[in-house]
Formats: sequence, structure tokens, C-alpha cells
Amino acid sequence: MTTPPSIPAVYMRGGTSKGVFLHARDLPQPGAERDRLLLGIMGSPDPMQIDGMGGTYSSTSKVVVVEPGPGGAIRYWFAQVGVDRAIVDWSGNCGNLTTAVAPFAIDEGLVPALGPLTRVRLVNGNTGVEIEADVETLDGRAMTSGRLAIAGVPGTGSPVVTRYLDPSGGVLGRLLPTGNAVDRLPSSDGGAVRASIVDAAHPYVFVGADAVGIDGSRTVAELDADGALLDRVERIRAAASVLVGAAADADDATRSAPATPRIILVSAGDDGADVTATAFSMGRVHRALPMTGALCLAAAATIPGTVVDEVAAVRPMHRDGRIRIRHPQGVTEVVVEQRHGSDPIRSLGVIRTARRLMEGRVYPREGN
Repeated sequence: MTTPPSIPAVYMRGGTSKGVFLHARDLPQPGAERDRLLLGIMGSPDPMQIDGMGGTYSSTSKVVVVEPGPGGAIRYWFAQVGVDRAIVDWSGNCGNLTTAVAPFAIDEGLVPALGPLTRVRLVNGNTGVEIEADVETLDGRAMTSGRLAIAGVPGTGSPVVTRYLDPSGGVLGRLLPTGNAVDRLPSSDGGAVRASIVDAAHPYVFVGADAVGIDGSRTVAELDADGALLDRVERIRAAASVLVGAAADADDATRSAPATPRIILVSAGDDGADVTATAFSMGRVHRALPMTGALCLAAAATIPGTVVDEVAAVRPMHRDGRIRIRHPQGVTEVVVEQRHGSDPIRSLGVIRTARRLMEGRVYPREGN
């Protein structure tokens, strides 16, 4: 397929992320040609992404590809596009931009708006996880105005509820991919750190913040400027990637599996939060919290013996399944629905806002 000079596109915010939304029908088939096209759309690799739609951070260098799915569902594929590296990672999902998929599908006419509240069934193509999304609608379109405020986004908007159904093991096959609540991973000082690897909505490795020398007094900018810290955290994340079979060695993990798993440092919560989280994405400190990270962290808090369980002030099952997570932009709440049996997580739910920012045609940079 010859790449067209321009492609229909919508630019959307979902939660604390922004991304380019595309119809699968307008793209080459999945593979190298599609990846080159997305790099051209986002202006990667370039630290500023000055010649594309990317916004220099991992949370603004994202693409969602949408198509009709089975049984009236909407199937979508999430791509994390590297900023300063030519990487298009399809290994996992984005919880923030998932918030925007149902509003996009409604406004694009892929599903009808039914009354004041429209439920859309989503299937994430990356992980196979099904999601129920409830969207307020008016005159056939998704509403954007409302009273819901979320940490990290100015103003208020209309609530979008997303519930991830049976989210365990979507990428690595099991809620606890190693079978252990805690593993020991090698660190850069020659020692080892205690870590919990959990796969719910997306795989994450959780490590105590004190194990890497973070005390909560430093800003995101200060942490991000600490090259030794970034290297230390990436070495731990890469070791987890090797342990779960996502990469052959640490160098391969950094090069080819930068998001499987992602990593979050956890510590005790404060001011009403159950736990504090510092997340990393594509080798940098996340300015807020990936929503899949919030979902996976909440799931980890329900598993006895995990690092998250050990630092969480209140287990979610003690408060109607709700856990409040402190991050650099504020507090995010996740609702965990549990059940008995070998797969204890029935669903993970969050309430976010989303908004269409622009629609038109995007002109990919050529020669990637």
C-alpha cells in the first residue's frame, strides 16, 4: 500500500494523556509499514517531536487505531511511540486513552448513542481484555462538559466510566507471571531488591521507593534529571523483563521491550491516600500516573504479600474495593471488584474524562 499524503485523524485527550486516533481502514496492515507511518505522524525520533504530532513526553506520544470488533464491540489497538527512539510498542494498553475510545467511536458513528448514557463494549487488541465504557451522550454525540475534576487536568468534564473485565494475565498469561508475590531482582550496586511483578490491565513491576533511594522530597523534574537514578530503575525493570521472558537480556529489554513490564516505585500513602506511586515510562519519570499503572497497582494491593500490599495503608477490600493512589499530580481512585478462586480480580474500574481536541487530516513526515 502506498502511503497517502494525508490521513483522516482525530486528536484526543483521555485522562492525563493525549494521542492521535486513526481508523484501521485508513492504514497499512500491521507491520513495519504501519510502524514507519506512525513514527512519521508523531515526528519520531526527535526529543521535541517538532515535525509531528508528538508532545515530547511519553504521555503525549501515543496512537490509537480503532476498528469495528466482534459482536458490535469496538476493537482498538494502542501504540506507545518512542520520542527520541524509533520504537513503536504494541505490547500493552493505555488506560488513559482507553477513556477516549468510546467517545471517539460514538462521534465517528461506529456505535449509536442510546439515550443519556451509552454503554460501549471495547476489546483491546493488544491484550485481549474486554472493557465496558459508560459515556454520557446528548444529541447523538459524547458529552464533554460536566463537573468531574481529575488530578492533572485543568477544569472539569463529563465522566467516562471504564471497567476492565477479567484483566489478569492479558500480556504475560497470569496475574502473577512468576507465580510469586515477591521476587528478588538484581540492582546496579550488585545487590538485589524485592519486587512484585503483576499483570492486570498491563504488566508492572512494583518496587519500594526506599529500595532505590527515593524519599518523596524530590520533584519529578529533579528525579528526571538524575541519570544515575534513571539507570538504576531501568536496570531493575529490565531484569524483570528478562525474568518474565519478554527479553533475552537486560540490553534487549531496554531496546526491544521498554514497556513490558513498566515499573512503579511505591511507598506509604498520606492525606487520605492508601499508597504513593512514582511511575516510569520509556525510561523517564512519568509526570502523573499511567492509568494501567493505577489499575495494576490496585490489583496488586489485593494480593497478600506483594510489595504494594506491604506499603498500602488500607487494603481495598476493607473499603468497598476502593483504593486511593497518590501521584505527582494528585490522587486517583480505582475500584477493585474481587471474587473467590484462582483468578481473584473480576474487574478494575476508574472514572476519567475525555475530550476531542481536533479533527482533520494529518500529514506524516516522509523518509523515516
